[in-house]
Amino acid sequence: MITKRPISPAHHKPSFPTAVIMCSVRKALRPFLNHPDARFKALLQMPYGFNGESIFFQLAITELMQSEAQYDEYGNDRLFIARLDEISIVNSLRKVFDAKRTVLLCSDLDALDPNIRLIADVEIVLEPPRPAHYLAAAREIGLKDMTREDAEYLAGLDFERVKMAVNEHRTLRSAIGRLRRVEAAQAAKASVRPPQPNKADRTLHEMSGYGEAADWGIQLAEDLAAWQSGKIDWQDVDRGAVLCGRPGTGKTTYGRILAATCGVPIIETSSARWQAKGHLGDMLKAMRQAFELADKHAPCILFIDEFDAFGDRSSDTAGDNLDYKRQVINALLECLDPPAGRPGVVVVAATNFPEAIDSALLRPGRLERLIGIPLPDGAAREAILRQHLRGLTAPDDLRQFREMSAGYAGANIELIARGARRRVRREGRALEEKDLLDALPPSRMLSDAELRRVAIHEAGHALVTLVASPDELLWVVINRRIALDDTGSTLGHVEYRRRQSVCETEDSLMARIGVHMGGIAAERVVFGHHSTSGGGAQNSDLRIATELATAVERQYGFGESLVLDMGSGQRALEDLRARDPRLWRAVDHRLKSSLDKTEAILAEYRDELDVLAAMLMERGSASGAEVRNLLSVSGDRLARPVPGREGSSRWPLRAKPRWELKR
Repeated sequence: MITKRPISPAHHKPSFPTAVIMCSVRKALRPFLNHPDARFKALLQMPYGFNGESIFFQLAITELMQSEAQYDEYGNDRLFIARLDEISIVNSLRKVFDAKRTVLLCSDLDALDPNIRLIADVEIVLEPPRPAHYLAAAREIGLKDMTREDAEYLAGLDFERVKMAVNEHRTLRSAIGRLRRVEAAQAAKASVRPPQPNKADRTLHEMSGYGEAADWGIQLAEDLAAWQSGKIDWQDVDRGAVLCGRPGTGKTTYGRILAATCGVPIIETSSARWQAKGHLGDMLKAMRQAFELADKHAPCILFIDEFDAFGDRSSDTAGDNLDYKRQVINALLECLDPPAGRPGVVVVAATNFPEAIDSALLRPGRLERLIGIPLPDGAAREAILRQHLRGLTAPDDLRQFREMSAGYAGANIELIARGARRRVRREGRALEEKDLLDALPPSRMLSDAELRRVAIHEAGHALVTLVASPDELLWVVINRRIALDDTGSTLGHVEYRRRQSVCETEDSLMARIGVHMGGIAAERVVFGHHSTSGGGAQNSDLRIATELATAVERQYGFGESLVLDMGSGQRALEDLRARDPRLWRAVDHRLKSSLDKTEAILAEYRDELDVLAAMLMERGSASGAEVRNLLSVSGDRLARPVPGREGSSRWPLRAKPRWELKR
């Protein structure tokens, strides 16, 4: 039988928020409530989003557990409750150990010092209050007229709103009415920017640096015009596309210029704006409102920024948020491909990480194209600069600027132009190239040796992607300059589109690890050793490969045991390795084995590696199509042994070109 401590008239009646938390934690504390004489020390993790509400948990637990006598016969607390980050555990150890019952609150158990966790007899992860808890709390404190609908509404709100609105000075109906009015007022502030008049003073016909994206946008403008005049059906118009590229390449600006080119309004939104509306229900409501607004103003462009934030349902990083992510993506799929279609609405999304997008979002009828926006080449950088100078006459010879701005995105060039305009405006003279060079951030050119190592590294990634991976190579880029004030600046990168397999095998997962090891392997093939460029950061090649190798061992059943262990906490896989030396050694073996095989592949393709590196050193970038042409291979795949250790497993490899390059 469950022991419930009723609120007696002799007790001070708790507030409604405290009563809600009491009803919520009662189930978790049931064993201790049923055995009031038991001694224990418990660690309680508060629900996500309740980090600022610890006072209500302390009041609720005190109300549930405090006996009539506050101290025992020795003068010690019978009940000690504290939040760990609000006390000095060293100074409070005496109280923790002397108290008959100790409850310590925290926001994340996995973030605690393991020694602190040893204090606890039990660890409990609390769940957020459910509608039933709101109903029970209302009954216990005598709050009248609460219906199931009221409880579901309150449970869906941020707890902070509930605690502020529902108090002893208001009736329940008055409090809920106030909450709904505030919510309606906030909802009136659109989760999307209303359709914007076309303020862009240029169209894609006049823009530089957009490449394939410009061609697609111009064709879309023609198709939309033909659809509006009745010459073609909506089925003949592209429904949408995803723009991918590094930050600053002009993806957001592209959306506005695309709308100007098509002569239609643009509605701008993002995952963050939808999520800022509140809990899951609010986010889904905001998402649907955005599509309804776009449908109302069709033809139009619906631009969704930060598209990778929706995530990928197949990602092994989904963890405890998998159900939330699944509901969000399912709702987005319904909006992108409704039964009645969405005639007149072209959805354009932008992302820095195309590989993080759920593959279902990229299917025909939804967002059908993945279009890369590369860093602009020298000619494009000069053209972008002239556009942003806004009437100022630039020097005819900008060769030095083109050289020193290698690797810069459109946003960087706009900032440089702004600084140069400000300087000549202040000094009242004509623009000189020196003004542009002085506006560049402090940087230095890579030495020839450094540049070649970077080129070899990125060429290794690109070739392994083509030769041994199912993914589609989009671009490979290197930068000739490094900013002196930015230690985290990127020297190069490879952009690819991940082709999600329904059933990954151990070989295919190892091939993906091989892609991440490609840069290090290329350096070892050419120079005999690798540099620090493959590690040292959360997004580094070695870190990603290590995480994937850990998942292969423990989460996909390809290790020595079939037992699945997902780990826990924010660094679940890292924690698994730290706790299990055998797992650490198994992951290390996989990484070294992958490195050996990747080195063997690149040694066999050494000529192509040198040619691609030389191309990158000369031009700074190469498209996936150019690298494929370099290899001169068909799309057919064959399985053959990888050169290297005897008995090595097979990877799916493309055929090597029949011709040989001259060194």
